[in-house]
Amino acid sequence: MKAIRRFLLSLLFLALIGLPARGQTTVPLSAIDTVPPRTVIELPFAIQSGTFTLPATLTLPAKYSRHIPVALIVAGSGPTDRNGNSAGPLRAQNNSNLYAILAWQLANAGIGSVRYDKRVIGDNLQKVDLPSTTIDDFVADAIAGARSLVADRRFSKVVLIGHSEGAELVLQAVNRGAPAAGIAMLSGAGRPIVTVLREQLSKQLPPEELLKWDSAFARYLRGEEPGDVHPGLRSLLLPANRKFMQTWSKYDPAAEISRVKVPVLIVQGGRDVQVSEADARALKAAHPAAKLVVMPVANHVFRAAASDDRMAQLKLYTDPTIPIVPELTKTIADWIKALK
Repeated sequence: MKAIRRFLLSLLFLALIGLPARGQTTVPLSAIDTVPPRTVIELPFAIQSGTFTLPATLTLPAKYSRHIPVALIVAGSGPTDRNGNSAGPLRAQNNSNLYAILAWQLANAGIGSVRYDKRVIGDNLQKVDLPSTTIDDFVADAIAGARSLVADRRFSKVVLIGHSEGAELVLQAVNRGAPAAGIAMLSGAGRPIVTVLREQLSKQLPPEELLKWDSAFARYLRGEEPGDVHPGLRSLLLPANRKFMQTWSKYDPAAEISRVKVPVLIVQGGRDVQVSEADARALKAAHPAAKLVVMPVANHVFRAAASDDRMAQLKLYTDPTIPIVPELTKTIADWIKALK
């Protein structure tokens, strides 16, 4: 039973990298979300990206004047909704509410935000052609979101905040013309996804299963049948997700950040068991002008963790009432306010 639990947890810590399967049901956003404070107001918002309309939430201070800064919050990998929760069958295993909490705290600091559902969430999932979906589609959504906020005269400046995979998306977005005063990369990888994924698995699989994975994943990326692999990893090798993984695997965060022209904030948790501090430092090394902040006890979803033990951290992913580390919002808010 303990081995089964550990393996199920490995799927959680891979952040549901695969896209959702066609026909997957979702849970209404309001079903597990905690209640926003009375000091903020939340309004419906929509981002038009090509033929997709991405539903979003605009969060503002309850008392605000025009021309306040605004942040576009870009979610991490898998079927993660605008609030930072997984919207598929494993939703109960990823219920951090991170993006909603961050939005509320930013509003209390005088900064607006928009957080949106990815195109593989809710009704849009039925319109998506998963086999042809690439990482570029998600970058395009972030660019569309940035442009919609720049065009909104309520806001003085626009920043992009990306978490996990979202950190990579906002980086690519600004390099492809997204208008932004700066980008904040939270828990972002500093190495290609193939390297990061293998490192995660190496800590959880016996050597013989890791060798099977190496061979299977290489075949998968070449467009071949992956062959024998541990049954629990087959969901990462679905044919419908192949093109997405092929395009994602070509992305090198360090090379990408070396080309960025806007201010960059890199925020990393010292007890993150998905992305390491070495990733954050690799990003910083590739772009020395970036500001790097390491929060020693924070994990991947910026809760205070007592250790690096994966099982011990499980509750930090599943209980949205656990507060995020206080320095996260302060660091981001101070950085945004200092941008020219």
